[in-house]
Amino acid sequence: MSRRSIAVVFAGSGGSGAMTAGAVFLRAAARAGYFGMMTQLFGAQVRGGESASLVQIGVDPIEAQPDRFDAFVALDWDKVEQFAAEIPLDDTSLIIADPASGPVPPGIAKAKGRVVSLAMTGAGESKLDRALLGKRVNMFAAGCLAALCGLPEQHIAGAVEAAFGSKGQDVAAANTARALAGAQAAPALALDLKLAPPRHNERWLISGNQAVALGALRGGVRFVGCYPITPATDLVEWLAPHLIKLGGRLVLGEDELASINLALGASYGGVPAMTVTSGPGFSLMVESLGLAIAAEIPLVLVDVMRAGPSTGIASKTEQSDVNLAIYGAHGDAPRVVLAPLSVADCAATTEYAVYVTESLQVPVIVLSDQMLGQATAVVDPVSDRPAPLKRKINGAGASQPFKRYATSGDAITPMPLPGTPDHEWVAEGLTHNEAGLPASGAAMHAAQIHKRARKIREFDAGERWGEVTGEGDTAILAFGSTVGPAREAARRLAEAGRQVRVIALRLLAPLPVKQLAQALTGVRRIVVIEQNDTGQLYRHLLGNKAVPVDAESVARPGPLPFRPSEIVNYVA
Repeated sequence: MSRRSIAVVFAGSGGSGAMTAGAVFLRAAARAGYFGMMTQLFGAQVRGGESASLVQIGVDPIEAQPDRFDAFVALDWDKVEQFAAEIPLDDTSLIIADPASGPVPPGIAKAKGRVVSLAMTGAGESKLDRALLGKRVNMFAAGCLAALCGLPEQHIAGAVEAAFGSKGQDVAAANTARALAGAQAAPALALDLKLAPPRHNERWLISGNQAVALGALRGGVRFVGCYPITPATDLVEWLAPHLIKLGGRLVLGEDELASINLALGASYGGVPAMTVTSGPGFSLMVESLGLAIAAEIPLVLVDVMRAGPSTGIASKTEQSDVNLAIYGAHGDAPRVVLAPLSVADCAATTEYAVYVTESLQVPVIVLSDQMLGQATAVVDPVSDRPAPLKRKINGAGASQPFKRYATSGDAITPMPLPGTPDHEWVAEGLTHNEAGLPASGAAMHAAQIHKRARKIREFDAGERWGEVTGEGDTAILAFGSTVGPAREAARRLAEAGRQVRVIALRLLAPLPVKQLAQALTGVRRIVVIEQNDTGQLYRHLLGNKAVPVDAESVARPGPLPFRPSEIVNYVA
């Protein structure tokens, strides 16, 4: 019987090639016409720790991790038990391992799934051989699982070539041979894992971090100042060479404060600019975020959230930077905060963030998270692109004194390029007058605060405030990586005869109160789902009177993701 989807885990010690196995498996599925998504689990160690790729492929689009995994493939058993709680298995799951790796550890064996023996080493290949020759056990496993799902060998070979082609013909050929050997070993296992035929369309294979980078480039970002930090580093690794091809520059600062200041300097000079970080780095950038707000300098700040506080769990997800993103700064410091709704939406939301920051002259924070950023998905091409908004640079005529921070008229005042004759101005963090010169009087202080607040108050995101799917008198409010599980839960509830509305918030600040009120028309029960311990979004909604006091908060910290069945059980 053909399946519509299958969920597979490739797990092993750090350096075993679990991530590459998952990536090849997903790419082979994409080439065959299937949708899919891969998320990653790994420890802080570069090698010797634990690692796992969690992959689901299927006929229909996939936005959430499954409730359970159909197959667990062990490349080795070193420290794999560290992930037992994050990899739900049950009695029907297959546990596939090489007998030479030893017995199934208790933490995995407790699932009581069927253990399948698969000799993954080559003839005469010892453990030392595998260490020296590139650990091709992972390619054997990927090829075997791909064949069990019914993926053609040409797509398996093509996926391996795409993964290893840059490393030389010999490396690519050796890994392809091992993957095809795995595919040829599949029939002997006699396992029924075949997928239903796919719908063949052109699709993208892209991660959330890559989609953010793509959106930034589409929006016109040509300067990035950053400092490496997990889980945002691979975003700038992908971005750097593409940025250079477009004539832009990426500069690594000595720390996060230097990085945001570099970006502010480029933006002051007229170049759309961005900085990329995660929670600990964002904390260090807050001082200069206030400067950007006071001086009204455009800036996109991407925060790929991770578990905190402090260093927390660098490689695991959490949605606990909501308060920092919306309120983090001293004084009255309004900004725009946007949260992508899916891997694909990362591109459109970041492109929109560039346009908003350039037009409003306020920092715009793109609030992603590890689950969303480091997930790789097969998606339909992102054709949804926001209409460009441009920076206002034309000032008054030379016969009139130029007032960069004029408090009357339009709250968005002209920002001429440096060196424009008769339109010089100072980007000042001190309270300043309309010309930009320091001023300490109460009246001017209040006038400038009200000017900046008015820009935010008058901002209208239109239809981009969020998305509403489904109907019914129960509504689930979610953002970021919790949107996918919420939508899948609503789909299952609808199949069972229970209609549920999902309201996915893209605009977190300023909160779109009017649009939310319209989206909640007819709703009797509201459930706010988020991955932090204190219900930060829930309290933000209550504080803005956007939801009634009897709205329910379902909040818990990471790193375990929300799964659709968990939401179904709560709502039902």
